[in-house]
Amino acid sequence: MYRLIYTSVAATVMQPANLIEILKFSRGWNKDHDITGCLAYIEGNLENRYLCRFIQVLEGPKEEILSLFQNISKDSRHHNITLIKRGPIEKRHFESWEMGFEKVELEGNAILQEFFRLDPQIIALHGNIHNNMMMDFMKSFYYYL
Repeated sequence: MYRLIYTSVAATVMQPANLIEILKFSRGWNKDHDITGCLAYIEGNLENRYLCRFIQVLEGPKEEILSLFQNISKDSRHHNITLIKRGPIEKRHFESWEMGFEKVELEGNAILQEFFRLDPQIIALHGNIHNNMMMDFMKSFYYYL
């Protein structure tokens, strides 16, 4: 098993119909390719700017995950894709989700506001701290349902 975590900036504010379209396709694709994971779409005001960001965890066979991430990286619906962590894992954290999803509001959530400030230099300096916080954040949707 292999896990990949990334974050990106949405090209535009995503409408509910756009998010449903992504989820329908992703769930079918992931089921057919033995991939599980979670996608969070976060939007809100930060320092007088309205921002939208994706955070995604993908788990599954290494070749499938890397191929999928190549396709995701070419998707015009987002940019500034930042790879947080990738590597082998002993077990899945999202084993029963072809693709879990959560839309989250930024306001009032200090930890999320820090995710919006992530850039490759910060991750290089403090990667373990940020990817552990990010995994804890993503798992919170899965474990508390």
